[in-house]
Formats: sequence, C-alpha cells, structure tokens
Amino acid sequence: MTKDLTPKVLVILLFFIIQLSYAQKTEFGNLSFNKAVNISGKQRMLTQRMGKIYLYLLDNPDDFKAKKDLKITKIIFEKQNSILEANTNSNITKSRLKDVKDTWLKYKKFLESTPNKEDAVKIINTNSTILKYANSVVNTIILESKGNNVSEDSYVKEEDSELKQIINKAGRQRMLSQRLVLYYFANKPNLKTVNAQNKLQSVFKELDNALNDLLISNFNNDRIDEALGDIMERWETIKTNKDRLFKQGYKDSEIYKLSNDLTKSFNKITNLYEKVKIE
Repeated sequence: MTKDLTPKVLVILLFFIIQLSYAQKTEFGNLSFNKAVNISGKQRMLTQRMGKIYLYLLDNPDDFKAKKDLKITKIIFEKQNSILEANTNSNITKSRLKDVKDTWLKYKKFLESTPNKEDAVKIINTNSTILKYANSVVNTIILESKGNNVSEDSYVKEEDSELKQIINKAGRQRMLSQRLVLYYFANKPNLKTVNAQNKLQSVFKELDNALNDLLISNFNNDRIDEALGDIMERWETIKTNKDRLFKQGYKDSEIYKLSNDLTKSFNKITNLYEKVKIE
C-alpha cells in the first residue's frame, strides 16, 4: 500500500512545487510588474532626454543646469538598467537588457563629448536605436507578466494585461515629450534634414493620438481624469500654435522647459495608473 501511495504523493508534491514556482514569479523580482513596466518605460524617456539635452547644449554650452541634468540622467539610466537586470529571471528580458547596455556604451561616448556638430549628428542618427532596444525591454516585461499570471479568472487576467498596456502607453508619452523637443533641436538650420522634419511631425501626431487613448481608458479615476485635464489644457495650447513648433518659434530655454513640464505631467499620470487596483 505504501508503494501505491508513493507515486500519488510525488505527483501531489510536484503539483505544489509547480504552483509555488509560479506564485513566486507573480512579481518581477522585488518589484511588482506594474512598477517594472513603469521603470522600463522611463528608460525610454531617458534615452531621448539625454539626446535632447546634448542638442540643446550645442547652442547653449554655458547652461550649468542643463549640464547637471545630463549628468544626473546618465546616472539614473545606468542605475535603473541595473535594477531591471537584478530583478528579472527571464532570459529574453536579460537578452534585451544586454542589447540596451551594449548600445548604451556607444551612445554614452557621444553624450560625454564637448557638444559639437559631428557628435550631435551621431546622436540624431542613433538615438532611435537605443530607444528601440529600451522599448523592447518594456514589451518583454509585459509578456513576462502575462506568462506568470496564475489567476484562473480569465477576465481578471485580461484586465490586468490591459492595465499594464495603459501604464506602458502613458509612460510612452513621457518619452515622446522628450523626443519631440530632441527633434525640434534637430531641425535647427545647422542640423536640419528631411528625415528630422518627418520625425518631428511623426512624434507630434503619435503624442496627440495617444492622448485620446488615455482619455477614454477604463482605468481612469477622478485623480487621473484631473491630471489628464491639466495636461490636455497645456497640450491644446501647443497644438493650436503648432507652427511655433515646426518653424522654430520657441526660444531654446522655453522649449527645453516645456518638454520637461510635459514629461513631469505624464510621469504623474503613469504613476497613478501603476497604483490602480483591479478588484
């Protein structure tokens, strides 16, 4: 009888081990998956922020605050990449993070040079590459979270996945706010190309369209609606006077600050989405 029970006991033990293994993976290491999506999304923004600051410094080399912004942003980017590396068990996510790290070593060299036109052009030509790799990290973390959700309620699963997508979309707006002004500076007479013109218009459209998606999200609450209302008011002012954007109508310091204000507002909204609880 003992022999007959042994296989059954082993099966039961194996079942509980598997369940425990899955349960341990419902978090992204020491982070929640929502937090991991938020942080990895912020990495995309930082790649564009650094490029924007460098292009700004090309014509404003004595702006001490901007130099400090660039230094701090580089430190945060490297630290957050290390945090993501330390918390993932996924080989795919690790591989994507390595892509970011490898590309970062090249990108960082341009950023650390005394601002000059040659390296500015290299940054314009390569910022999209590191952005692509940073974006792929966000996507693999979202996929990782889908695979690790052990709830038997398919509706909860689907809703949880949708929440991560809206965190991703709100976080992407932070990146677009920086990328918009990166290409504003890339359209200055000494750097301007047809490609830079097209990129500026493309980023503007994506930012505008994604705002509409956020406005109709099922996850909006009073605080999110209020924050979205504030940013919509600011965005409508920019949109109504978009010729200023496309025809270099802003002072450098003005557009620099504008991008940071937009990013700050979208960061607030992203953080609010991160804290949404699914009942």
